[in-house]
Amino acid sequence: MNFDPTPEQELLKDRITDFCENECAVELKSMLESGSVFPSGLYKKIAANGFFGIPFPAEYGGADGNMMDVMMVTEQMSFYSHDLALIYMVPVVFAGMFLLANGTEEQKATFLPRIIAGELKYAFAMTEPEAGSDPRGMTTYAAKSGDEYTISGTKYWTTGASVADYIIMVTLTSQEKDQARGMTVFIVPSSSEHLEITPIPKLAGNAYPSCQLVLDRVTVPAENIVGGARAINTGLSQLRKTADIERLCIAASCIGTASAILKDCVAFAKSRIQSGKPIIQFQSISHDLADMATNIEAMRWMTYHAAWLRSENRECFKEISMAKLFCSEILNTIVKKGMQIFGGRGYSMEYSMQRYLRESFLSFYAGGTSEIQKNLITRYL
Repeated sequence: MNFDPTPEQELLKDRITDFCENECAVELKSMLESGSVFPSGLYKKIAANGFFGIPFPAEYGGADGNMMDVMMVTEQMSFYSHDLALIYMVPVVFAGMFLLANGTEEQKATFLPRIIAGELKYAFAMTEPEAGSDPRGMTTYAAKSGDEYTISGTKYWTTGASVADYIIMVTLTSQEKDQARGMTVFIVPSSSEHLEITPIPKLAGNAYPSCQLVLDRVTVPAENIVGGARAINTGLSQLRKTADIERLCIAASCIGTASAILKDCVAFAKSRIQSGKPIIQFQSISHDLADMATNIEAMRWMTYHAAWLRSENRECFKEISMAKLFCSEILNTIVKKGMQIFGGRGYSMEYSMQRYLRESFLSFYAGGTSEIQKNLITRYL
């Protein structure tokens, strides 16, 4: 196994770094400080630099990239901003790669070029107030009426819905007792009548709002079924095709955020003077930094190994769940160490450590909770 980046990936990494440090520095600062206004200009810049198109075939305007490329972008963007990585992931993973894996040729030709160009924004709606980690507990139902479906129900934690043009919506379309056999995924315009979208205030990441959706007989044509009419009641198998991509990207985002925390902690420990010397010279501090660096290296190897297995089309569900579990848990250990290194300053809004702390908690839930990952891992033991 060789995880060394190719020359093309090294160039991509440099492009992302240049983009974050130079081209979008002002927008990033504004987004992180205000935390409430979606950065439309930043979204367009991501598209203009070709980042949205990385994993998609050239026939749709993409760059013919692979999973390793997507992870590299996610990791690098997370180093600068968790919100920036999320703005990248939602259209690429939850919309584009989901449609690429499951959509009809017409759907892919219609939507993918516009996602890549940054002309359309998407959200993905699966979670409900009483159905989170287990999608089989959902109640949102799409009833057939001629050539249309009427959707009613409530969705929760739908990131980006209030700024999206379309929402990828997971519903039930069968009255079978085993709901896993009756899920169908629709493309729902956010401008649909009888669709109410309400942002949910969060601990962090409010520039890209998560929302509650209330659907009261929202009508969509049958042609909006992802995969077409033949894909009716196959939603669960469609979800499984991209669930591992989400988990890999969450793991990669944890690496990026953890690396930013370590960088800030090393710089602070070198400049903070206590008892006449920089605190990095205290063994307890230096050991904490060494633990951080070691854990980040372990996070990276575990995640990239899982991504390599997937790129080789080898069985890797267990390894991906392990990477997501390990990276999210370790990130939150690292950020707590960072808060301790910064001392009282870590509690101040003047420093970034408090933001890292707030942002890091999302990794516990995104892509499935730690408990869900442990359940999945245990099945393979």
